[in-house]
Amino acid sequence: MQAVMNLIERILPGHSGQFEVEEIHADGGRDTYELDGKDGKIVLRGNNQGSMAAAFGWYLKYTLKQNISWCGKRVTVFEGKLPMPEFYRRVIEQEYRVYMNYCTHSYSAAWWDWDRWEYEIDMMALSGINMPLAITGTESVWYHTLLDLGFSDAEARDFLAGPGFLAWQWMTNLEHHGGPLPKSWIDEHEALGKKIIARELEFGMHPIQQGYSGFVPNRMKEKYPEGKFLVKKTWNNIGHTTEIDPLDPLFKKIGMTFMKNQQEIFGTYGFYACDPFHEGTPPVDGSEYLGLVGKTISELYSAYDEKYTWVMQAWSIRKDIVTSVPKEHLLILDLDASFPIGHDGYWGYRYVAGVLHNFGARMSSLHGDMPLMAENRFNKAKESAPMVCGTGLFMEGIGQNPVFYDLALEMMTRSDSVELDQWIKDYIERRYGRVDENAYTAWKILLDSVYVRGTDFVERGTVLCTRPCLKLRGTGPCDSFHIHYDNRLLLDAIHSLRKVHCDTEGYRYDVMDLCRQLLSNYAQKLYGEVSESFYKKDIDQFDRKTKEFIELLYEVDRMLALRPEWTLQKWIADARSFGKNQEEKDLYEYNARMQVTIWGNEENSLLFDYAWKEWSGLIGSYHAVRWQKFFDMLKEKLATGEEYDEESLPVFENRIIWHASDFYTRLAELEAEWTHDTAPIPLPDVDPSYAMQLVEKYSDGI
Repeated sequence: MQAVMNLIERILPGHSGQFEVEEIHADGGRDTYELDGKDGKIVLRGNNQGSMAAAFGWYLKYTLKQNISWCGKRVTVFEGKLPMPEFYRRVIEQEYRVYMNYCTHSYSAAWWDWDRWEYEIDMMALSGINMPLAITGTESVWYHTLLDLGFSDAEARDFLAGPGFLAWQWMTNLEHHGGPLPKSWIDEHEALGKKIIARELEFGMHPIQQGYSGFVPNRMKEKYPEGKFLVKKTWNNIGHTTEIDPLDPLFKKIGMTFMKNQQEIFGTYGFYACDPFHEGTPPVDGSEYLGLVGKTISELYSAYDEKYTWVMQAWSIRKDIVTSVPKEHLLILDLDASFPIGHDGYWGYRYVAGVLHNFGARMSSLHGDMPLMAENRFNKAKESAPMVCGTGLFMEGIGQNPVFYDLALEMMTRSDSVELDQWIKDYIERRYGRVDENAYTAWKILLDSVYVRGTDFVERGTVLCTRPCLKLRGTGPCDSFHIHYDNRLLLDAIHSLRKVHCDTEGYRYDVMDLCRQLLSNYAQKLYGEVSESFYKKDIDQFDRKTKEFIELLYEVDRMLALRPEWTLQKWIADARSFGKNQEEKDLYEYNARMQVTIWGNEENSLLFDYAWKEWSGLIGSYHAVRWQKFFDMLKEKLATGEEYDEESLPVFENRIIWHASDFYTRLAELEAEWTHDTAPIPLPDVDPSYAMQLVEKYSDGI
């Protein structure tokens, strides 16, 4: 029970002595917890330490009324005796509560140290999560596997991607990108991965580890020329990757070497993630080949661990692979709770109904279907596929929309629905420390206009971070410029929230977040006036409006510095902190810069701005510079009378391609050059009142 007592002490220092933990039986084999008071002690009962931790989470949330969050937590310093709870019992219907997307590990957690991971695992435990994706340190498994297979140190590290892109290597999309990976990183993250898994096991969690799929380095063909290797098509212009034919005896040799190295380094715990041909085309056509892939991987796992469970994402799911695996050995992760309808209920296989919500850790539009979340997605999922056995949060990035995730984490273990109006009042009390009518007015506006139905999957793009173009299409793939509410409602919400007498971290975050979104939305309106003036060939108005737009960019850049987590400087500093020498520090900064800008191939990126961020330092040093270059080009065309036909430029996934014209080629060179820069970007000293000064300045135009 020590893990639970340690958790209590981390959250409520000095108060763990007021708690008792007791073990109870699982109700019908389902995780069960109780919260109670007895003889002056707060009693946490559960069938395992994870259930006891979830009982403590409920106590924190609904007795102490505290707010644990990524975006401004509120935990009061209590003196003396803590209040006794009312008796509460929960039997958790969801067998599996799965947490994290592969992408989360790179978009959000690329530069996390142990302190940050410890906080995240604490949040998992408090929320009842029992199945986290545990892939930190997988680079060490691959490194030692390749050494065992005859690769040199340099060859093995050259295969491994840089820290900003490891998630996509584990999904078999790429190799080397952002690398080669330093040995110091491999060693340090092996140690970190061990600590993460050890702590997760203390709470009775079932970590999902990396499984083997047939993915091999391109260089493997040189080491084993007799092998039958299959080259996959390039993924988003980032080079091709190689698979070994599942019928080749070498498949089992490589797979067993990988699995045994994982066992020796981290231990193995029965759940193995594997997604053959993720977001790619199989190298051989036909259902027979796909069936052999599923059968061979399944046999590999069975030879290694007869009690194995293959954990497969539904993102690129293929029936022929699925149905070649025994039903008792496969668990499907439905990333956004929509795929079973189009896949015959997953053909009778167990699956987890998930929530995706965010792409690219985009910092980010306010969005999220709160009514749907409150209805309980797990119960709704059972209507379309009765084999649903759990819930999951599979966002690509965290650290945004804290209200949505507060509810989402709570619903991971609930079997009932939530009355949203009362829930938001409780949320206000937890986050701001008081029940306040003005705060309720603000949040009621947001619930009725922003966090409404149909707003889960596609977030709104931002003109601030869009690669310059006259017609706004998308900032990155999978976003939209449609604003589904009147921006003046955000202004009303800000004014109401400003009347609250409060200074909690969560309150300050929320006010700033609304200001950021308000000005981001206004920038889109202002840009409409910029493009209109160009089409009208009104040089004076174009000159005036572009200056206003650039001024707004730099003002927003300055305002965002009020939140450290909204700064490029922190992202880069966190990355550089892992470097043991100048070369490593510069490599990690390159990874950090590249991920949030061009993402992919410097010569012909398709994923540019996928992971856009409304961050201080990034807007000012990168996005504003791009926009100014674009406006200079357009102004010259207006001055000379030369036509600019943007509609004739080639487009891919709704965005003008990387080298669509001479201008965009020159812009690409500038963008690539920026990713290699290591000159420090100054962080402005900003008065806390600056955000409201900007809101007042632009309120008439909004």
